Amino acid sequence: MKTVAVIGLGNRGAMYARRINNQGGKVVAVCDINESVLNHVGDKLGVAPDMRFNSTEELFARGKLADAIVVASQDRDHYGHAKQALLLGYHVLCEKPVSPIKEECIELVNIAKEKNLHMVVCHVLRYSGFYDAIKQVIDSGEIGEVTNIQQTENVGYWHFAHSYVRGNWRREDETTPSILAKCCHDLDLLYYYTGKKCKSVSSIGSRRIFMSKNAPEGAAMRCTKECPYHKTCPYYAPRFYYELTLHSIPIYLNRWSLVTRIGNPTRAQVKEALATTSPYGRCVYHCDNDVIENQTVLCKFDGDVNATLTMNCSSRGCFRRVHITGTKGELFGKDADGKFRLNVWGKKSRMVRAKMGQGHLGGDSGIIHDFLELLETGKPNPRVSFMSETVMSHLMAFAAEESRKNGGVQVLIEE
Repeated sequence: MKTVAVIGLGNRGAMYARRINNQGGKVVAVCDINESVLNHVGDKLGVAPDMRFNSTEELFARGKLADAIVVASQDRDHYGHAKQALLLGYHVLCEKPVSPIKEECIELVNIAKEKNLHMVVCHVLRYSGFYDAIKQVIDSGEIGEVTNIQQTENVGYWHFAHSYVRGNWRREDETTPSILAKCCHDLDLLYYYTGKKCKSVSSIGSRRIFMSKNAPEGAAMRCTKECPYHKTCPYYAPRFYYELTLHSIPIYLNRWSLVTRIGNPTRAQVKEALATTSPYGRCVYHCDNDVIENQTVLCKFDGDVNATLTMNCSSRGCFRRVHITGTKGELFGKDADGKFRLNVWGKKSRMVRAKMGQGHLGGDSGIIHDFLELLETGKPNPRVSFMSETVMSHLMAFAAEESRKNGGVQVLIEE
């Protein structure tokens, strides 16, 4: 049984820790700056009290405590935590994005190579049944050589408000641009589908919705019943987090610890936090967000493959649409449906159904399975998203932002 330490016990870190324990590994050390969350999660995982750390300084001062480490801290901390872990001899599973700085990404690739260690990035969509099935069709040659890819990332209006307006990924200077934070998954898939490197990128994007000038007249700064729009605003925070009615279930009923920063909060504590101090209780038109809401990226790959990725913040649900054409056929579908249409020229059209699961369509379990298998056998599944390869997704995002900020000019990608 392989042992794992986990840095960061927010939604993603705690989820990975549970899956590690449920899928044949063992979490033996945990680290989080919030002591309430640290002890609540530590208790659930059965982690010994002396293996719970309030800071990474304390954790790393103890040397190497496990075979591998999960880095699920805040975006800007990923690089430093991953670097220290690699230097201590840990294999690393790092939440995306790794870093908004190109040189830091390249440095981590080089350290992992020099130390002969595995560094895997949590591009979990690769491990979902839907995208796994697409990759198998492409690799089979049924649609011939890929010529064009169109992918759309529809970020639900509620998800964008939670994560990119009120939440941790709302400001580029504190985290990363939204095209990197939200869509490095998708940029990775464009590369993964073909196995070809991206040569150049151009991009355009905009902010139009979540701005103070769009606030209804008289809107309150926080989402309470004192706001005159609390019955009609689709972004009213209590409905997102705790108001269970005959007509709706709160979308983020399982985010109470995030809202309150308390390990096991009550409904009353959630209500109080939203009304007073929690950033998740702010009016979406009165936040300090600055990340782009809608963006399109045009990519040119080796082998004359063209690809476009569009991120849209205004959809009802969270889902992706994909249309891939080749020299012998095409496929298109919606990942939330778990199936795609496959048309091969001269043959009968057919529907391909993928095996679906919970958590990124099964990708959350898939990446833990493949990572633990890699630790046990040393033999990677072909879909494993090693940093040395998936760094391409980050380079594409960096180029997209450079292009967007310069009016959509073409930017060449150099590794």
